[in-house]
Amino acid sequence: MKTQVLGVKRMNGIGKESGSPYDMASIFVIVPIENVSKGNLNIVGHGYEVGEMPLEPEAIKQFENFKFPCALDLILEPLLYKGKISQIVTGTTSAPPVKSVSNG
Repeated sequence: MKTQVLGVKRMNGIGKESGSPYDMASIFVIVPIENVSKGNLNIVGHGYEVGEMPLEPEAIKQFENFKFPCALDLILEPLLYKGKISQIVTGTTSAPPVKSVSNG
């Protein structure tokens, strides 16, 4: 899936209430604003907004050499979470830009 990516972040630590360790990551992409009219809900907009998708925490290293925002091809895999099928980003097939080397 090719999309404009704004950035990635990883959070880990120990849950305050549960005392259990957690490790999660997210990728932030640009998505079109959807107009909705259903029941008592009406949403009207134009342009784009930020969408958040789950990211495999170990995959965050693949994104460290990109300059954001940038267009990337993302690798998506199905994810079963709380009884629902969703998708998780497991990486990118895009290559980071090559840094120029000076001849000194």
